[in-house]
Amino acid sequence: MNSRNDFISPGERDYPVEDKDLSEEQNEHLTEALRGVRGNAAAPPALQDLARKVLGGRLDLKDVLDDPSGHRALTDGLSGMRDSWRSMPPQDRQAVRAAVEEKAAQKEADGGW
Repeated sequence: MNSRNDFISPGERDYPVEDKDLSEEQNEHLTEALRGVRGNAAAPPALQDLARKVLGGRLDLKDVLDDPSGHRALTDGLSGMRDSWRSMPPQDRQAVRAAVEEKAAQKEADGGW
């Protein structure tokens, strides 16, 4: 739902990603990641918008890099993430790695992605 009289326009609906070249597990993981980016206030607005486009069915995953705004959002977003990662102290990087590994192990123990 949104603030415009509780009406969701077709481009704002949230669809699971169903790329035929990906496995069901990969599609589920990608959908979860896109939802995370979309809802992350720390993510660049262009990257959030890209996630909304893919989840809203307005842009297919295979077309993201062909779309000028998609390409720009990904490269700018990844560049910022790379810079943040490089500026982290080594012990903070290791803590992030450990948290990601723990989350992956928990997901696997719970039955997968």
